[in-house]
Amino acid sequence: MILITDTQYLTNQSLKSLLTSCGHNVRVVTSRSELLEDLQEKWVELIVTDHVMFDFMSISDLVEIRKTAPDTPVLILTGMINQTQIRELGQAGIGNISLKSDDREELVLAVKAALKGKKHYSEGVLDILLKKEDVETAGPLTKAEIDIVRQIASGLTTKEIAANKQISFHTVMTHRKNIFRKLGISSSSKLVMYAIKSGMIENIEYHI
Repeated sequence: MILITDTQYLTNQSLKSLLTSCGHNVRVVTSRSELLEDLQEKWVELIVTDHVMFDFMSISDLVEIRKTAPDTPVLILTGMINQTQIRELGQAGIGNISLKSDDREELVLAVKAALKGKKHYSEGVLDILLKKEDVETAGPLTKAEIDIVRQIASGLTTKEIAANKQISFHTVMTHRKNIFRKLGISSSSKLVMYAIKSGMIENIEYHI
């Protein structure tokens, strides 16, 4: 059985349809508790997950989850990744990474490679890895930062976000600065477009 672990409905259903059409037994889980339960009770051939969108605090948190089923390969399927994260995943023993923008043929190839225990980076990931950058992008966004990105995209002001999260205005501003620094952007509009393109939010979630 292949476990798809993501929080985006369209990603889950599209990938499930693709893999089912290839003859695989597929199950979708959307929470950490479901994932752990399945790893303990079911025979899992492969975990397909998004280290950014799923219920992981960090890459090291994903590694801890893997200890439950150390022989089960993991395929990272994400909309946003940088060179630092690719290297961190590699150091953690995860060498199968593809992008949500990859085409059908590339995704099928990635799954086949992972099931055979072979390391595989899609062409899009290789492009990112081989790209020369003047300033290396910082680490991945935290769950709190992703939540703030989504609230910014929904049209909320910094003051409204602070009230929703029951934190100070200053704390939200600090998060904003960190988000902009990590992603190398300078405005809220660019942030929203990045979030849409990366799959962090769906177009329908964005309100002008």
